[in-house]
Amino acid sequence: MQSPAVSIFNDVLGPIMTGPSSSHTAGPWRIGYFIHHLMPQFSAVRILFPQKGSYAGVYKGQKSDIALVAGLLGMEVTDPDFRHSLVRLKEKGITLSIEIVDMPLDHPNLSVVELADAASGRRLSVSSWSVGGGMFAVRSLNGHALNCAGDAHELLFLAPDGEAGRLDALTPLLAGLEHVLSRTRDGELLHIGLTQSPSAELMQCLAAASREQGINFMHVPAILPVTAQPEDRTPFRTAEELQHFLETSPMPLWQAAVRYECARSGWTEEEVLAYAARLVRIMREAITAGLGEGLESAGFITPSAAKLHARAGSMTDMGHIGRGIIYATAVMENNSAMGRVVAAPTAGSCGVIPGILFGLTGLGETDEQEAAKALLCAGLVGVFIASQATFAAEVAACQAEIGAASCMGAAIVSHYLGSDVRTALQGASLALQNMLGLVCDPVAGCVDIPCINRNSTAVGNSFIAANMAHAGFDAVIPLDQTIQAMYSVGTMLPRELRCTGLGGLCLTAKARQIETDLQAKRQQTR
Repeated sequence: MQSPAVSIFNDVLGPIMTGPSSSHTAGPWRIGYFIHHLMPQFSAVRILFPQKGSYAGVYKGQKSDIALVAGLLGMEVTDPDFRHSLVRLKEKGITLSIEIVDMPLDHPNLSVVELADAASGRRLSVSSWSVGGGMFAVRSLNGHALNCAGDAHELLFLAPDGEAGRLDALTPLLAGLEHVLSRTRDGELLHIGLTQSPSAELMQCLAAASREQGINFMHVPAILPVTAQPEDRTPFRTAEELQHFLETSPMPLWQAAVRYECARSGWTEEEVLAYAARLVRIMREAITAGLGEGLESAGFITPSAAKLHARAGSMTDMGHIGRGIIYATAVMENNSAMGRVVAAPTAGSCGVIPGILFGLTGLGETDEQEAAKALLCAGLVGVFIASQATFAAEVAACQAEIGAASCMGAAIVSHYLGSDVRTALQGASLALQNMLGLVCDPVAGCVDIPCINRNSTAVGNSFIAANMAHAGFDAVIPLDQTIQAMYSVGTMLPRELRCTGLGGLCLTAKARQIETDLQAKRQQTR
């Protein structure tokens, strides 16, 4: 069975988020926000991270605890108070326990959140995965199998243990339900996913019927910007399928991206372009914030983008690349400071695409509509990656994050060069070929070193690859096959080199000293 079609705005360009990590900040926030709708009132929280999972080594540096709690409290992901969620939890008198435990691991980003409410006696246990780029999957609720990804309006009915028969009383009410995407049942849990929000009248009827039967009725609205569709109408999923599509329907790459996302989302062309333009504006704001004075990192670096910008004249003249390097650094330092960014395709790689885009156009004179078209070119290349591989460094290392971003960024350069689609895909393949084998080894679990510098390096790689392809250099290996090779390489890498803090630069003497210093600083601020 084929997996659901990727959305440019769900899976590739987004989420709009508070830094520093999409897998370990945005993903956990979404999980917490999902759980908030299941149980908004609670007096105690217990969070379990597996010993051999990725969270265990990086959750402090990448603010996973802060993000999960912000979601549980119902805070928005860009709330200015997001970073203070642990303080707000304590002010409410809610106890928090975080434990690293020996437990079975079915995904590197597995977590279990347990809530309890002393007043009502209610308890909730939710198992979930953060699957990369801010995407997530809720896998179980109180031990019952579940599969929710935030792209539908969820109705959940939980009967008391051993009393699954009570759910049968809801059958007449649910028989005529419209816009049903999925319907599953596991013992005492009935789950229905809808493509549209249910009416207030229906919600009241369901709530009343559930109370009468002693059933716990829960409603979680769609969290992702693009909701799931009942059938796949996307015209292609791979670069090869795109080229076949263009044989009968020739169009530029940006227009193919619009056609794809319209089919995936049900949005109009104007809505797709408008949303892309909004992302362009937020990317520009992230650069401006990163270039500002007084930026305070939430990691361990001293922000330097403003200094690089001021001293640009003393650097070797690299034209668009030189400007792009500074802008990529600015975005990543803003990300590290828990500023607002667009994950593209992840937060750990969020500097690459803005760096390329505004390195080409400048910050002040950008044609927003043209920039939106260029951004959609990158988004479509990202669809091919997400459909055949992953953006999760925990699964396939840094090549899946910064390597993927550089691959996507080459399509932006190709757009401004006026390259045809075949050439643009060649440039994307070259860019990703250059990044194969790139490990994920964030020092002290923070998205600082080597992440910031690698983003800047990826900017140059995108320009080089796109220009070589435009001038006639043959990538030889088709983009789809390069993507598949990237995924294969990632699965061959040991877990120590996939965002666990157990290999690479993380084991150097300097890195260990930084980690020790950060731990001491955290103890002082408790």
